[in-house]
Amino acid sequence: MTEMLVLPFYVVMDVSYSMTQASQNSDGSVRAPIESGNDVVKEVKIALEESPLLSDKVRFSLIDFADDAQVVIPMCDLTTVSPQDIPTLTARGGTSYAAAFTLLKRQISQDVAQLKADGHKVHRPAVFFLTDGETTDDDPVWKNAFQALTDSAFKERPNFIPFGVAQAKKATLDQLVFPQGKMRSFIQQNPNDAANGIKAMAEILIGSIVGSVTSFSEGSESGAFMLPEPEEDEDVWL
Repeated sequence: MTEMLVLPFYVVMDVSYSMTQASQNSDGSVRAPIESGNDVVKEVKIALEESPLLSDKVRFSLIDFADDAQVVIPMCDLTTVSPQDIPTLTARGGTSYAAAFTLLKRQISQDVAQLKADGHKVHRPAVFFLTDGETTDDDPVWKNAFQALTDSAFKERPNFIPFGVAQAKKATLDQLVFPQGKMRSFIQQNPNDAANGIKAMAEILIGSIVGSVTSFSEGSESGAFMLPEPEEDEDVWL
């Protein structure tokens, strides 16, 4: 049987208490960022269900983090998950980047090994990391954890695309781009419109899934992971 190439996508979502702070968004709605965070998986699921080509090749996992990190949706074919079985993100604690990076590294190793055991060839994972603020870790702690995640010694090191809303700082997010020069960070212009910023992140994630899958031919590794740029007139991201 021919091995099928699959592309693992991870969404790593900040669920610290600040994500519950609702504000009036640019469209007049009042919504907390975590509410939009809960829509991301549903929107990805719809996009995958609309295209058999996508669902055949994409594997998806959701991780959330605060003071600690946990796997909310294990690596799977998201089209097989019933809507009622999609967990609801709930806020807790602070913002430990290190907890997220450490769990992510361990999980990627396990997931890639399992996908291979299931008979798949596995493309380098893509991580979409969303935060609404600065980490509560000391600099050496989160930087060392990120270095371990992206070090050349870690064969399964992922493409890493950070997104920032609310009080997140671009100077920090730019340090989380990997590989540098190939991926990029996204930072929201309007810090009071975090809920709509997360919605825009979901659109970029789906665009990346579609672009990446279509760049691969069946059973071939000649394609490439695709990260769409925002539209020129889009004012959500810098």
